[in-house]
Amino acid sequence: MTILAPIPTISTKMGFTLIEVLICLSMLAAMSAIAAHLYGQQIARSQLDEVSHAFIQDAHLARQLSRQMDQTITLKPLGDSEFRDWSYGWEIVQGAFSSEEPLKTLKQYPLQSGHLKGRIQVAHESLKDSQQFTDMSAPNKARHVSFESGKAALLNNGGFVANRIIWQHATYSEMQRHLILGPGGRWRICDPSKDHQKCI
Repeated sequence: MTILAPIPTISTKMGFTLIEVLICLSMLAAMSAIAAHLYGQQIARSQLDEVSHAFIQDAHLARQLSRQMDQTITLKPLGDSEFRDWSYGWEIVQGAFSSEEPLKTLKQYPLQSGHLKGRIQVAHESLKDSQQFTDMSAPNKARHVSFESGKAALLNNGGFVANRIIWQHATYSEMQRHLILGPGGRWRICDPSKDHQKCI
């Protein structure tokens, strides 16, 4: 009689336990949330930079047009009211507030439509009443940046403009860009999260 030796068994257990699956799903959810937050911040920074550069480019365009047309060209908040918020956007117009002639619109940059709708706004709590390019000497203290014959921006009383506007993202309010115009007509952008001293 032949006695057969026992055949060694090989474990055929496959798959994961429910706890292992739940742990993996939790880790994936946490990584996805972090990735989504970082991506959202990157998009917000891109939108903030887009508006900041567009504002300065349009200020340069207004100055160039004033030189070419030999007239007063004004960058002002979008809309008919002089008290409107820059958060609605801005426009380049031909003429000055002190003139009785109607202002002729040359270009508009709206912030309440398209992919930027409601995303970028003025950081009112970080600004003084005299900032946001508010001309304290203009009729009704209008907000504007006006250029005459290509010269540096002037106030209604003839003084040079030295002012700023601060943009912030609506979702990430800690993200800001200071757009500072010096009395010589030179612009600079300051990120307070990186260059706090330069933003003062």
